[in-house]
Amino acid sequence: YIINPLLRRRGSTYFNFHQNRQEAVLIYEKFKQLGFSIIYCQFNHSIKFKRRKFDIVFGLEPNFELISTMNPSAIKIYYATGAYYEHQNSMIIKRTDEFNKTHNTNFPYRRQIEKHNSSEIADYIFQIGSKNTILTYPAPFRQKIRIINQTSHNFKNIDIEQKLKITSKSDYVWFGGGGNILKGLDLAIDYFLESTDLNLHVIGQIEPEFHAFYNKKINNSRNIIFYGFMNIDSSTFRDIINKCSFLIFPSASEGGSPGTVINLQRLGIIPMVSTWASCDEINELGYQLKELDLISIKDAIKWSQSLYDIEIQKLILKNYKYSEEKHNTERFKKEFNDNIEIVLSSSILLRDMLK
Repeated sequence: YIINPLLRRRGSTYFNFHQNRQEAVLIYEKFKQLGFSIIYCQFNHSIKFKRRKFDIVFGLEPNFELISTMNPSAIKIYYATGAYYEHQNSMIIKRTDEFNKTHNTNFPYRRQIEKHNSSEIADYIFQIGSKNTILTYPAPFRQKIRIINQTSHNFKNIDIEQKLKITSKSDYVWFGGGGNILKGLDLAIDYFLESTDLNLHVIGQIEPEFHAFYNKKINNSRNIIFYGFMNIDSSTFRDIINKCSFLIFPSASEGGSPGTVINLQRLGIIPMVSTWASCDEINELGYQLKELDLISIKDAIKWSQSLYDIEIQKLILKNYKYSEEKHNTERFKKEFNDNIEIVLSSSILLRDMLK
């Protein structure tokens, strides 16, 4: 999986940028607690122990696939943090082709995943995601999947009462990583370019060709503000999020609610998200977009603007409590531990039966 958190786990500031770093340490500690001798490597780095034999292989492609192939009798647990790769690749092509046709551009495909056989090889798939994530897989693989809820960032000094006082019904945020078209940023911007009475705050890395295309349009529009990458523990980030009531995130491929969504829920933001970025309880917490198009964005905004202030405040509190209770390290640890122990018990029982 990822190894830097294991090398630097004493430095707490290292966990400020992505929750998968603290999860990597929890995974390592569970295997250590169970008494395993552990050799760990970065999922995509060159490795020097190809000929060693293992009882368990755990992690991501391509090294998961390589070591699993060389250890056919091992228990093979694929740790899937996103949707099935064929789904993601097809959605990248579909959304990029739509964008290029609509805007007469020639943008490249971003964030495509190389073909791999990890799901076929795996005995079990530990999936970060939701019921909708399972549906991105071919039917034969779905019975292997065990859902685990990821953690949210360990924010300090959340003042939800302060947010309730200053939050604005007119302010929305898009917050995401690379793959701007895959994450639906173009749809959000195109809508807010026409709806100048509402504000869109854009937080995250913007790709060069995407920025070049939208720069002139956005410079002429005062209601769309680009901030670029931000430290989520900064006071500036917190000020922006406290102002906003809603997240608009029409992503075409995720492993359930991504970290960007659950972290904003933790700060009291109401999600308006695609099917692929939704949690199973989305209808109780926010709004699920019907499609990945401007009509669906318009319907979502119409829904949000129809809410009374008291309804918005109730949803802010509900999202804050939901993320706090469902996406924390203790819950992740319990779910991961329970699943590992079930897998080990089942495998030992099967081996005894075969003997």
